[in-house]
Amino acid sequence: MAASNAQAATKGAATKGATAKEAAAQPAKKRGGSLLLILLLLPVALILLPTTLVVLPAMVPTFVARLVDPGPGRHLTITVGSLNLAGSLWFVHDIWLAGQSFSAVAPTLSNMMGWLAALVGAGAGWAINWMMPLISGRIAATKSSVRLARVRKRQAELVEQWGEPVRGG
Repeated sequence: MAASNAQAATKGAATKGATAKEAAAQPAKKRGGSLLLILLLLPVALILLPTTLVVLPAMVPTFVARLVDPGPGRHLTITVGSLNLAGSLWFVHDIWLAGQSFSAVAPTLSNMMGWLAALVGAGAGWAINWMMPLISGRIAATKSSVRLARVRKRQAELVEQWGEPVRGG
């Protein structure tokens, strides 16, 4: 019996060690994916440098969202980032119409409609991230109450058909 306990403990430790190794390997994969993404986007950012110089300041709300996002899935960062990028396309359109030159960067960044679009996009991302848990909770509560009403209706049918002992309590 002592041998089987020792064997089980060794097996459990080996399993925990394997799990710890897998867990340690997982963030390394994520960092590798992020590094690959950076290495792929860096040449594009350098080729489109005037566009990059315009988009980076417009994406500041996304960087702030990334700093304050505690969640494991980074839902806030994804939501704010995608809508902020959509709003920042106003600047991209302006700089590309101006011929994507360095002399067009300052006038493009001084366009108040571009800032409004970028910041409204980011604000919409924050609002969606704030409202979705409330909406999801309301949907779940409604589905639960509908299911409960169906179960009670079925229970009443069974009681009518088989009598009160069917309730079981």
